Amino acid sequence: MDITIGKIILMFLVAFFAYMHSYFGSNMWNRPIVVGPLVGLVLGDLDSGLKLGATLELVFMGAFPVGASNPPDFVSGTIIATAYVIMSGKSIASAVLLAVPIATLVLLIDNLQMTFLLTYASHKADKYALEGDIKGVERTQVIFGILNKLILAAIVAIGFAAGVPVIETVLSYVPKFVTHGLDIAAGIIPAIGFAMLAKMMLTKKMIPYLLAGFLLAAYLEVTVVGVALFGIVAVLLVINSKENSAVKEVALDDNEF
Repeated sequence: MDITIGKIILMFLVAFFAYMHSYFGSNMWNRPIVVGPLVGLVLGDLDSGLKLGATLELVFMGAFPVGASNPPDFVSGTIIATAYVIMSGKSIASAVLLAVPIATLVLLIDNLQMTFLLTYASHKADKYALEGDIKGVERTQVIFGILNKLILAAIVAIGFAAGVPVIETVLSYVPKFVTHGLDIAAGIIPAIGFAMLAKMMLTKKMIPYLLAGFLLAAYLEVTVVGVALFGIVAVLLVINSKENSAVKEVALDDNEF
């Protein structure tokens, strides 16, 4: 698959779109499960983009900022790893092998930006604040905040433009035992991810729905989409039931008066 200028620009826009999620209330469209399919669309393989996005979402499920600590940059890891697998036809394990070190490397670059670029921006904003120029403070925040995302998106685009041969050269230096270990991890990680989800979701009220979904899939051979649609129906029934109960309670209270 050839890398064209158009695809490089589109990959830059995908990365910039993902990095800009925080400007709109941190709506989480930077997650691999969203970014992976977008990369698949750009490269004309949405099916692989969906699979890789879902797999890498499980890999980076626990990646979120805590206080001043930033997680690995999973946007860059997802984009470059997904593009590599789609263009080379390699296994999903290759995406896991590539995504984590790339995400860690780009995090270091981002931290350098925080140290120099955003520190300079902070001093500039302080100067405007001392002068009572509120518009200047706001302008500095917007300009340097967006500049930070543009630089990160450019790094991702350059990594994509480097192409499969450069990436394969980098991977060739990775020891065999590491590759084999990550092959095994690629099979275990989804199970761990689902276990984490189950731990958060499983309550006495939720267990019947989980069992219902399992029975539909295991014994009636309903597809995952079918189970999801049954789940939507169940949610609507529960919501309607609660609304009806609330209306009855209000009616009883009115009758008492």
